[in-house]
Amino acid sequence: MPSEKKFDWKALEDVAVGQVVNAVRKIRQTCPDETVYGAMFHEFYGDGSVLYWPMVTVGTEEVLARVATDYGDESEDLRWSGPDLGQYADDHGFEPGDEQDQWATQCAEFAQATAKGSFSAWEAVYERFLHCFPRAAKRARAQLLKEGLVDKHFIVVATDEAGELVPLSLTRAQLLRHFPMYDEAERERARIAALPLTERIAEVVSQAVRAAPPGPLLGEYDALARVLGEAAVPALLDVVAGRSAGEAWQASMLLAEINHSSPDVISTLEATLCNAAASESERAWAASALARLERMDLIAAHLSELPSEVAARGLSAPYRSFRDRGKHRPLDYRPLEAVLAQYPDMAPAVAEALAPGCGFCTLEADEVEAAQQGLTSKWAFIREHARDVLEEFEQR
Repeated sequence: MPSEKKFDWKALEDVAVGQVVNAVRKIRQTCPDETVYGAMFHEFYGDGSVLYWPMVTVGTEEVLARVATDYGDESEDLRWSGPDLGQYADDHGFEPGDEQDQWATQCAEFAQATAKGSFSAWEAVYERFLHCFPRAAKRARAQLLKEGLVDKHFIVVATDEAGELVPLSLTRAQLLRHFPMYDEAERERARIAALPLTERIAEVVSQAVRAAPPGPLLGEYDALARVLGEAAVPALLDVVAGRSAGEAWQASMLLAEINHSSPDVISTLEATLCNAAASESERAWAASALARLERMDLIAAHLSELPSEVAARGLSAPYRSFRDRGKHRPLDYRPLEAVLAQYPDMAPAVAEALAPGCGFCTLEADEVEAAQQGLTSKWAFIREHARDVLEEFEQR
């Protein structure tokens, strides 16, 4: 069993440095008249089983101008969008080569061996993999400056989906110059954290349920609401019940992710489920929340009143990838089997909602036994789901 000390993180980082340096060298050779302003790592991916080495794209003012013209958008966001720049100048984008792919494979194998079936332990290794790239970005910039291939304004950034690697790639001055939104976001986080709890709940929930114009932390408010936990539940219930503005389906989803099943939560979700005047999306998310809160019996009790799609989305919810968001109850096929035993005509709709490719939940180590029990189900689609999640678990 390899230990963390036996994986050569420095060598992996060296390979990342070389990837950027070689990419810029090539652009300087093939496009000598273009103005190079930066380079970026992008397209990171890790799912608990495999991880992929990112691409590198070299940004030039000329390519950026073409992209902005075609998009009709002069936004600075395009300047650091590797996929957009690469789409318009594929010779400026560099896929990982054999060396990079081999390192990614070795790192994935190391993560699997270290994690011993724990997704959180696998993620810890993947986080370390990700954090090699901001360091590589700084080193690559220094080397390119030394070679005289770029000027002092040139930067290299690692651009992950969450945006967490960008600040790590740059100095404070570089960050504020090229990504001023990060400073605004940091101030906003500090401001919200300092608010009295009642005010914090009001601001975070209104953003999370889209009841207010988008704030500086767009994409983070769901997580902030989950952190508030039970304290946010009354405000979310007001949205579900229509007493406060906001997207009711989003509030139902957050209630499931907070995983608090008080009588008020259950009764409000049940009322939305049965409300024929509500949209199908609102009813489906209420059904999903009830199922995730182990009240699948209430979906069964109202099946005759529900559109098939609403019922199927609810009954399938504890087994799909969305259940991994926030807190969740342990995997258990028995509630679903109990409903299907009473209402077998629902099986085709639920099977369609749980068809391969729809996105299955990620198994935790303490759920393996429940998944193994699913292999003996009388329902073929449950057996197939159990096989898939077990195979994915064993490959991690």
